[in-house]
Amino acid sequence: MNYLEIINELNQELYVKVGEIGRDFSYSTNGYLDIVNFGEIMIWNSEMDEREWIEDKNDYEPFKPFIKRMYNQEIEKLQLFKF
Repeated sequence: MNYLEIINELNQELYVKVGEIGRDFSYSTNGYLDIVNFGEIMIWNSEMDEREWIEDKNDYEPFKPFIKRMYNQEIEKLQLFKF
């Protein structure tokens, strides 16, 4: 899986949808742990992979839709802090 390619696609989709917002998805690794952030919010890390395991495919659910779902959940949480 090419994390950087997926992150670039997500950033492009977000830009097309809402324009420049001053935050974006980023990927970092130390060679052992992979992390996807949106701004300062950690969306996913490889140590605690919460993707659903699909028995039929013997693999996790696709990464990109999972990241989108986690992003949407984080945005919903942040909306609770609106005045």
